[in-house]
Amino acid sequence: MGDKGQKADWCDANVKHLIDICKGEIEAGNRPLGLWTKNGWKNIRAKYEEKTGLKKTKIQLKNKLDNLKKEFTWFMEFKNCATGLGWNEAKQTVDCSKEWWAEHLARCNNPEKGTKCNHVRFEKQGPKHLDDLHMLFDKVHVTGASASCPGDISSDDSTEEDVSEVQKSRDSDDVKLAALKKAKPGKKKRKGSSSAAEEKDEKSPFFRLYKNTCMRIETAAEKISESVEASSAPPANQVPTIKEAMQMVKDCGVEEKTALMHTATFLMMKPEFREVFSALETNGG
Repeated sequence: MGDKGQKADWCDANVKHLIDICKGEIEAGNRPLGLWTKNGWKNIRAKYEEKTGLKKTKIQLKNKLDNLKKEFTWFMEFKNCATGLGWNEAKQTVDCSKEWWAEHLARCNNPEKGTKCNHVRFEKQGPKHLDDLHMLFDKVHVTGASASCPGDISSDDSTEEDVSEVQKSRDSDDVKLAALKKAKPGKKKRKGSSSAAEEKDEKSPFFRLYKNTCMRIETAAEKISESVEASSAPPANQVPTIKEAMQMVKDCGVEEKTALMHTATFLMMKPEFREVFSALETNGG
């Protein structure tokens, strides 16, 4: 019998087994368009039990992967905030001075609202298995396109009790389109030479249209993934290359060295975004 209802044994060795199994399933093509197929989940469960002797439900394994993704996302947010600083290879984290941390935590922490900076956990050590996490989640973290510095989110540290499935919110973690939303009024914007350009982009009608298009693309990507999973025939490869897609973006009037171009660069790394974007018949969308 499985250990459903009990706290999962997620020692470092078991976490490494899960990561290696998932990497193998990705290479086998069982995560098309960023979503696991039914066969992929079946293989993950079977191989994890074979490796560890522990029988886990899909919910338990999914919750652990969601927790790993959340930690990786926080770490990439932290790296975006600490741009230009040194890297500590031994600790697998950014070398930040005490003065930098004091200023950063002053922005992120908000005792009145009960929130604290999730980046502080990486002050002395980065996430374990960082290279592997890059392979699993490299295209899902926040891109840093928002004007405000990420990190000032609730610190309700994710539990690993694994008794209920993490609610699927349109798989938005796979794209993190929340990074495209405007900074809330009253939040201090990150200093930098691009602040004025980013603010101008956010007021642009094209920028708002682009955000709405991204949301529609995400919905379309989910439908495409479900169709691929239901059919044994592989989809026809008519996706433009990244170079071709970026030329389309430039043809739409998006200029380089702007927040919008920065966001488009990250989005066009995903083939389903390039496919849908190339289907638009006019430059105005």
